[in-house]
Amino acid sequence: MEEQKLVIDKMDFEPRHIFECGQCFRWHRQEDDSYTGVFGNNVLNVKKQAKSVVFEGICEDKIEKVVDDYFDMKTDYAKIKHELSHIDEYLAKSIEFGHGIRILNQDLWEMITSFIISANNNIPRIQKIIERISKEYGTPIMWKDETYYTFPTKEQLGKASIEDLRKLGLGFRDKYVYETTRKFLKKEITIEELKNMQNVKEIKKKLETLPRGRSQSSRLHIIIWHAPF
Repeated sequence: MEEQKLVIDKMDFEPRHIFECGQCFRWHRQEDDSYTGVFGNNVLNVKKQAKSVVFEGICEDKIEKVVDDYFDMKTDYAKIKHELSHIDEYLAKSIEFGHGIRILNQDLWEMITSFIISANNNIPRIQKIIERISKEYGTPIMWKDETYYTFPTKEQLGKASIEDLRKLGLGFRDKYVYETTRKFLKKEITIEELKNMQNVKEIKKKLETLPRGRSQSSRLHIIIWHAPF
């Protein structure tokens, strides 16, 4: 993959609001206040410069398409914020606080696994666990003399035993990740099935069949909210 670069003018885009709100765990802040992240088979660095946003990295497709899809660029967030801010003062304050947030179109398999790992956990620790899993079972990608790792597919993660996952620091979550991976490998539940479901209640019911602890119930709503159905 060749390195690509894209510069866009985008007012409704604040990297800190997007990458540090807890919706994703593979973006890391750099010394120059930019963020570097891995998603799919892509490695991108994102930096806000005045009214522009600079995207630079290696992508499996044209960078314009990758950015457009992942960062939900076709959605008019200004319009949404304007409408929501008139509902009540609490929403208005929330919108002001996180004015630059965008809902990322993340990979659904990675999202489900990541939010299982997030149970009774904090963001820095979640990030470290996911990085260890990716390094152990993901596919390496080289960019600027550094090695990054994709989040493992269900087939790649299926190579891990409960003991293997425990060694990576998952704690009590190891069996939930292990059992969930087995469910997907046996096709008891599939990504395609989830994406094709239109009724939110049906999606929630299906997700509730996944192995999880009690604290995981509320996170199902987060997965539904963020998932690119």
